[in-house]
Amino acid sequence: MSPGVLSGNMMERLRRVVGTRQQSHLECRRCGTTLETDGTACPACGSSDIARYDF
Repeated sequence: MSPGVLSGNMMERLRRVVGTRQQSHLECRRCGTTLETDGTACPACGSSDIARYDF
């Protein structure tokens, strides 16, 4: 396993400790702006390349 990569089992244990509610982080891949809501374009630069990280 690569450094910084968590296995599915480890993620499940982490969710149990932190809570069962899954959280997401949306970020523009072009400029790095954090999006507050699900959007199709970055409000700062207009890029449609949005990354979604689910925790």
